[in-house]
Amino acid sequence: MKICINALFMQYPATGSGQYLTNLTKALGEIDDRNEYILLGPQPVPNADKSPLPYKVFPVAGLRSGQKNIEKVLWEQLTCPAVARTVKADLLHVPYFAPPFIPRTPTIVTIQDIIPLRLPAYRPAGKVKMYMNLVANAAKRATMVITISEHAKQDIIDVLHIPSERIRVIYQAIGEEYQPVTDQARIKATRERYGLGERYIFYIGGLDQRKNVPQLVRAFAHLQAQIGDPHLQLFISGNPDKQKGPLFPDPRPVAADLGMSGKIIYRFVEEEDKPAIYSGASLFVFPSIYEGFGLPPLEAMGCGIPVVCSNRTSLPEVVGDAAITVDPDNTHALVEAIRRVLTDEALQTDLRAHSLERAKQFSWRKTAQETLAVYEETLARKKI
Repeated sequence: MKICINALFMQYPATGSGQYLTNLTKALGEIDDRNEYILLGPQPVPNADKSPLPYKVFPVAGLRSGQKNIEKVLWEQLTCPAVARTVKADLLHVPYFAPPFIPRTPTIVTIQDIIPLRLPAYRPAGKVKMYMNLVANAAKRATMVITISEHAKQDIIDVLHIPSERIRVIYQAIGEEYQPVTDQARIKATRERYGLGERYIFYIGGLDQRKNVPQLVRAFAHLQAQIGDPHLQLFISGNPDKQKGPLFPDPRPVAADLGMSGKIIYRFVEEEDKPAIYSGASLFVFPSIYEGFGLPPLEAMGCGIPVVCSNRTSLPEVVGDAAITVDPDNTHALVEAIRRVLTDEALQTDLRAHSLERAKQFSWRKTAQETLAVYEETLARKKI
């Protein structure tokens, strides 16, 4: 079987789609030596020669520089599917929400979520709305759809009206680097670089509206009013100055009104520092209102850290019984869950153990094996 993969996001390795592409193709290269893979991209990318699967460049011709959005659409809708057909691929996998409207080869699309179609605040306008309508209708023409949680699957059924029998749920995973950091000197040095003391609550995952970060700030203020710990900090990964507007509510005015400004740190965490930051935290809190999957709680669990998170959308699927889940809009419940973990050593120990066991249930190798099974099922459908 010859499998082409749209590798556009090799240009953007730090994005969620870039990480998915990188980890999936690496794992496929490790488990499958029977099938032929070709990664297709519109331009050269750094370190392509280090990919376990061959990466080939097929430029989108006839465009002036600076027309990146047009180039992207032409790549997705014309060049990539045309190349897949030219090389006689048995199937094309588009590992993000942009399948061709006219599939020339049996096509699998991975849809991680449909948040722009589901949440009013995230609905696009203008040209972006036209693009979303295009890919939404194109998804209905794909042979198979992969998504990353049962909740996301139900969204796809409800909004895109794709039949359940054409959708497969394959969970994502975390990298091998997400494991407990036991080197205390490394943890201490990392803490000091970010201005952290020995006791901090950690949050990472974005500052946009659905992440509910101002609610976390309110909960932290109520918690401090109860326990009055002068050494406890709240560390929020991100820069509120970078993105502004209604979609990105600034948590700093909330903190100022509640007298918490001096106890909250806002800084981006570099990828290489994340395992140490997780491992050094007293607790990870994730009050998100809406997720397609929710990797940050799983990353925290991989590092053996107690987790308190929202009980909404996909998150209960991810954390199982290894975390404390609460209604993210219930400030009292959120405060009480955080307080319990911080003050109950037996609960901390239990959550740490369960976190490590839960994280072991997710692996990129398993993701690749289940994806390969979908490839084989798609080919079988083609032959019917």
